[in-house]
Amino acid sequence: MLTDMPYRSKATSTAKVYRAENGRRSKWIKEKNLPKNESSFLLYLLERATEIGSSALARISAAYQAANDGISRIGATFVADVIKAKRRLECPVKKKPIEVTIEDVEKTDRDAMLTILSFHSGDLIEVVVKRAKNDQMGLGRSSFFHYTPGSDADILMCRWRLRNKKRTCEYVFSNADGSRRLAKQSISAAATKMLKLVGKGGATHHGFRRGGANHLRAQGHSLEEIRTRGRWRSMAGLQRYLKDIPEAQGCKSTKRTRGGLEELEESDEE
Repeated sequence: MLTDMPYRSKATSTAKVYRAENGRRSKWIKEKNLPKNESSFLLYLLERATEIGSSALARISAAYQAANDGISRIGATFVADVIKAKRRLECPVKKKPIEVTIEDVEKTDRDAMLTILSFHSGDLIEVVVKRAKNDQMGLGRSSFFHYTPGSDADILMCRWRLRNKKRTCEYVFSNADGSRRLAKQSISAAATKMLKLVGKGGATHHGFRRGGANHLRAQGHSLEEIRTRGRWRSMAGLQRYLKDIPEAQGCKSTKRTRGGLEELEESDEE
């Protein structure tokens, strides 16, 4: 009765899945003639990682912890690393990402202010988002961007002011007649249409976020700066969308100086 209590505290369907997972794990351990401990569970998880996806691995981990009163700190770290590594491998497999660069954005000025805000940030103009995700305090979010006189962004901003000088809408981005704010669906549709015009058919507005992160990384910004700029919930979520460069993997980066190459520790990326 006591051994069944961890399952009784779960929903019926969840308990059924957990029992099945633990049964397969116990059978594998018995076939390998291994002891029933945490080390055997970690070996089982590692072997299963070559056959199943990250969601299934997370289910195996949850089933084990439900039946064994948790897991050690070292074991939890190992499990998290295995699942993250598997999830990172799945990213390009599920749907091949379409790379969007700043050069693609500069091919057209249609809806260009939306794309400029996706790539640039500075300290002169503040863009306030009244309702943002992961905003428990309801304070919204704000971002800053700047542009130098005579730059493409400066020209686009001047054109934007000329086109909207007669409108009284309080929002920077409004609908066609300026009566109300631009809906999220309209922004997504405008971005998708613009990308199609520049030869990036199939790409969505998420391509701007991915492209912007890689653009900032190429300019030398740290992962924490990029995460804050793009309002990523976690560092793990951001790293999935970065290109496979050594610095994105937590390795040392090199800085070219007059005396040669200098190695820098990317301590903020660990």
